[in-house]
Amino acid sequence: VSVYVEVDGGRVEAFVRDRGRGFDPAAVDGDRQGIARSIVGRMARQGGRARVLSAPGEGTEVSVEVARARGPEEAE
Repeated sequence: VSVYVEVDGGRVEAFVRDRGRGFDPAAVDGDRQGIARSIVGRMARQGGRARVLSAPGEGTEVSVEVARARGPEEAE
């Protein structure tokens, strides 16, 4: 597993990659909503985005991107 996080201006983007078995996202049963609700939906509710890229035998990559929260020292 590798993890990479990048802060660019007002955005934070994180990637988690593995070289595991992978899976076919199109073949996931409709009642299995963990990725859609827990990852993609949660990021969308916060104004961000999430992507899950995977293929059998190719591993999986999850990327998330969201606006960076401003600290008190950065308040306008």
